[in-house]
Amino acid sequence: MRHVNESRRRMFFAGMLTCLLLVCAPICSAHAGSAKTYASDTAITTELKAKFLAEKGLDSMDIKVATTQGVVTLRGQVEKARQSSLAEKIARETKGVRGVKNKISVMP
Repeated sequence: MRHVNESRRRMFFAGMLTCLLLVCAPICSAHAGSAKTYASDTAITTELKAKFLAEKGLDSMDIKVATTQGVVTLRGQVEKARQSSLAEKIARETKGVRGVKNKISVMP
């Protein structure tokens, strides 16, 4: 009996998922470009954070990264001007980056 109920439940959820996909497919395809851009921006941000972590002499915990349509904005505070320049250089050299706004401040 339990097996029958489990089979019915799975069929029900499969049917519901199919209906949901049929309703949402046209909506999703209309926004596919923005979803692709979002995924690309997320990948760039993730890659930059990883590069900053791996870079010796760069305290990546003090640098915030945001990417919108391929434009990276760097914010935060670092101890030395060369750290800000290094973070900007790494961002500019990262694949997919269309521009960099360096808003990192240097501690006095």
